[in-house]
Amino acid sequence: MPRRRIKVIHTSDVHLESDTFGKNEEGQKYRRRIQGAFQKVVDQVIEEDADLFLIAGDLFDSNRVHESGIEFVHKELARVRCPVVLIPGNHDCFDARSIYKKFDFSVAGKHVYTVTAEEGEVVELPHIDATVWGKGMVEHDYKYRPIAGVAPRHRDDWHIGIAHGYFVEDDGLQRSSLILPHEVEQSGLDYLALGHVHVYTDLSQGTTKACYPGTPAPLHFGAHETGSYVLAVLDPDQGVSFSQRKFFLD
Repeated sequence: MPRRRIKVIHTSDVHLESDTFGKNEEGQKYRRRIQGAFQKVVDQVIEEDADLFLIAGDLFDSNRVHESGIEFVHKELARVRCPVVLIPGNHDCFDARSIYKKFDFSVAGKHVYTVTAEEGEVVELPHIDATVWGKGMVEHDYKYRPIAGVAPRHRDDWHIGIAHGYFVEDDGLQRSSLILPHEVEQSGLDYLALGHVHVYTDLSQGTTKACYPGTPAPLHFGAHETGSYVLAVLDPDQGVSFSQRKFFLD
């Protein structure tokens, strides 16, 4: 049987609960603004009746998160009925102090999967004819390669990747967590959900569609500011397509 058509909503770099916001009214306003932006993305997951929700790192701005911030995320993810797959980023990496070691986000429901294995792991979602591969970022440095060692496709499912890193043309650049064009092209992935850069960018290579989705809440204030996410459609007849979706921030 052919794979079914699925819709995927992809976000990253939400940066909830920064300890730099402060406790004054301005800091609380900023916190509420970012929470509201994430809620808008969750609203779209529900409204679009998405089959999969991907959060490609830096859901939190650091691993120092107040319990109220955890409760907020649990409440929002509990609203979603499709599978949710999230990975750590460089701000909320999977080190000894990781928020993902302190709290179990599957408390929000069995549909929530946190990918943390440093060597990479696969989340199998046979009910939507999909697998999601990703790995945990333990340390954001030059040795970490976010899509090195992608698991091969082992069924005729949609093969989806999720990674947090910096896409560059030349690996000689002295940056951490590099992702190279040939790694994307040779990954065998149908769609690669990227995080780390806050600007929407199409980075498709060969037959692998890939992009940064932009951020739900840009880290600055401005009139008529917009956030963004990506809606990807994986269709057995039309192939894989995606588009940036924008919304106004409150």
